[in-house]
Amino acid sequence: MEIFDMKISEKIYLPIIILLVGIAIYLLISIIINKKIRLSRKASKHEQRSRATVLIMIKNIIKITFIIIIILSILQVLGINTSAIVASVGAMTVVIGLAFQDVLKDYLVGAVIILESQYAIGEMVSINGFKGEVVSLTLRSTRIKALTGETKIIANRNISEVINYSLNDVLLKVIVSVSYEDNLDKVDKVLKELTQDLNDKIEELKSEITIEGVDSLSSSSVDYLLTVYTSAKNQFIVKRKILKEVKLAFDKNNIKIPYTQIEVHNEK
Repeated sequence: MEIFDMKISEKIYLPIIILLVGIAIYLLISIIINKKIRLSRKASKHEQRSRATVLIMIKNIIKITFIIIIILSILQVLGINTSAIVASVGAMTVVIGLAFQDVLKDYLVGAVIILESQYAIGEMVSINGFKGEVVSLTLRSTRIKALTGETKIIANRNISEVINYSLNDVLLKVIVSVSYEDNLDKVDKVLKELTQDLNDKIEELKSEITIEGVDSLSSSSVDYLLTVYTSAKNQFIVKRKILKEVKLAFDKNNIKIPYTQIEVHNEK
């Protein structure tokens, strides 16, 4: 190849061409993949997180593949025997595979978890009995943070049981107790007014609060059952907010919340 009467060796310009073509093809494939795996706003949060994770994983695999192909192509142009390199790499891969079987199992199981959308970052799950929020998900391991603050790192190959609480909203049950002396019609009225107010006040609700009525007659109280749907992550927040407002409403309307009492008799 000649430029301005200067002869340029193919060992100089071919590697540049190979590199530019490789980058162009990689960018084109990335655009196609982005269109095929669109993060639709109509999709659920779980679907969005899963698609984003799969997209990242596919792009990384393609990137590594293209880097290897480009390097081997350039070495071939430079006159280096790539067949021997490929054979050596293949032999090393077998040795490494035998030495790191557990790591390979982690990667295979991690790929299955991601491709099947079993769970994603930010979701509430229980894995092997440990419950918490997924804070990290890689092909190697899964990190879960419990509500109490502990973080557990689980190798993907050791995951045997998964419960995903974020796929659907959970039904929260709240027990509200009143004394036997209180007028139940009055309690019904107060609870009805309160729940109507809380339906607009509590942002974490996924449905309206339902008053199921008297659920049980315990030894010292009449127990009402309230139900509402919310996310697994916010269920304890919702429960605390409801109980706080119930206490304030009952105090305002002179409705007694029973508590355990002990009677002591002195015999003379």
